[in-house]
Amino acid sequence: MITDREKERFTDYVNDFYNENYGLYPIASSEEIDEAIEEYFISVEAGEGIEWGGGDSFDRETVRTILDDNYSIFIP
Repeated sequence: MITDREKERFTDYVNDFYNENYGLYPIASSEEIDEAIEEYFISVEAGEGIEWGGGDSFDRETVRTILDDNYSIFIP
């Protein structure tokens, strides 16, 4: 089970990379990121073949893929 603290840290981490206002790769709004993260957590907790890596880069890149799939965001 993913703790609330882990979710909070991971949300901050993903925003640091992808938030359109301050991220390293500014590709999505805070709302889009939150929705993609929630979709990711639901998939992890449902046991849909996705394993929680503790909020590592694989987890972040999986959220990026969800962002691309859901919002057709161009990712170089």
